[in-house]
Amino acid sequence: MSELVARGFLRALHHAAESMLRHPPTHQAVEGAVTALHQAAEALTAAEKEVVITVGDEALFLGSRLLPHASIEFHGMRSDLQQRGVDSITVLRGASRRDLADLASVAAGHGTDLPAGGTVRLNERPLTPAQLEARPLSGLRRTYAASLDALRSVSSGRRLELGKVSGAVEGFLRGGAAEGGPSLMLATLHNHDETTFYHSVNVCLLSLALGRAAGLSDDELRPLGMGALLIDIGRVVLDDPALRAPGRLSNEDWALVRLHPQEGALAILAATRPGEEVAAQIALEHHVRFDGGGYPDLGGRRPHYLSRLVAVADVYDAVTSHRTHRPARTPHEALEILSRGKGEAFDPDVVEAFIRMMGLYPPGSLLRLESGEVVVVTAGTGGSPRALVVSDASGALLEVPEPLDLAGCRVAGELLSDDVGVPPASLLEAALAASGGGR
Repeated sequence: MSELVARGFLRALHHAAESMLRHPPTHQAVEGAVTALHQAAEALTAAEKEVVITVGDEALFLGSRLLPHASIEFHGMRSDLQQRGVDSITVLRGASRRDLADLASVAAGHGTDLPAGGTVRLNERPLTPAQLEARPLSGLRRTYAASLDALRSVSSGRRLELGKVSGAVEGFLRGGAAEGGPSLMLATLHNHDETTFYHSVNVCLLSLALGRAAGLSDDELRPLGMGALLIDIGRVVLDDPALRAPGRLSNEDWALVRLHPQEGALAILAATRPGEEVAAQIALEHHVRFDGGGYPDLGGRRPHYLSRLVAVADVYDAVTSHRTHRPARTPHEALEILSRGKGEAFDPDVVEAFIRMMGLYPPGSLLRLESGEVVVVTAGTGGSPRALVVSDASGALLEVPEPLDLAGCRVAGELLSDDVGVPPASLLEAALAASGGGR
């Protein structure tokens, strides 16, 4: 079973629990969420009579197999379940709506246990750490999850806490995010339900790596990372449904969108400590062009250097992610867009530094070789870019990706993640192992 199916079930469980926290049990939203959970359970057990999801100390597992994406996406729910004494969830084929609703109630904190002998069972088959896949969640993934939680807390109506944001940036620096390589693969992670949050964390990762490539010290990288992580906090503060609606925006909605840099800067300034003000400036200026255009109007003044770094990272991640009004583009296409904007939209020196850092095929690029194999690039710079083979010439996915030196390989074309069914970020641990890293 793919992680995608397991993530679908966990996402439905999370939505059902959130609905129960916001509405009474008989509310239409709760009924709809439980129906979606029931459908997700049917998909989860379509190929097996029962499925066990293990709730580990720092990750979620399908049986004993690590679910790397789900462990980030549902970091908060995993922690809540663990605190409530849930070590495993067993879902039987034909699980009833009632039992699934009870499970969502436990996830919401309204219940503590499920009836014995039901179609959904708790702690029936817990696994010990020794039985779980010996592939611990990397420090980068843990920090990614913590960063998402820091942004979600603002969305929940709580005050912006820069201490959490600063801690996340420190975690990324300790985890080697500024050194590029596998951390740039993690920056390919996207979630259509939380586009703003994932985009912000990806921009932070890309900005830290770009800042290091541009020669910044750790003291300069810290405010850069904070500003990058908070570039779209103004969207969260505005919290207008129009900003999340599918399709192109109306003129009125677009006018509202153009306010998010100012709103974000004000929210950051209200929470800043001395020395952190530049984070607010980055949030204010990340849509200002190198030539002084864009928004808000700075009276022709060029944005701060750190803002120019973030602007490049912002556009790169936006172009390579799927949005409701347009499909994703490949990493190589995104580099071409940045290159065409040099001197007008973007600082040419920053773009050149970014392209040097990413290489011809940036980390996370999915390539089809002329030999027929599909590979994901794990390190794009230097004379010998490295990759992992994810499918053979016949198109069969490999159970264990195989390291490959791309020197001498001929590329037939670029692919998107949806074409292959392998999200590049899911291979982070394999890339770390292949490079001899262990962060």
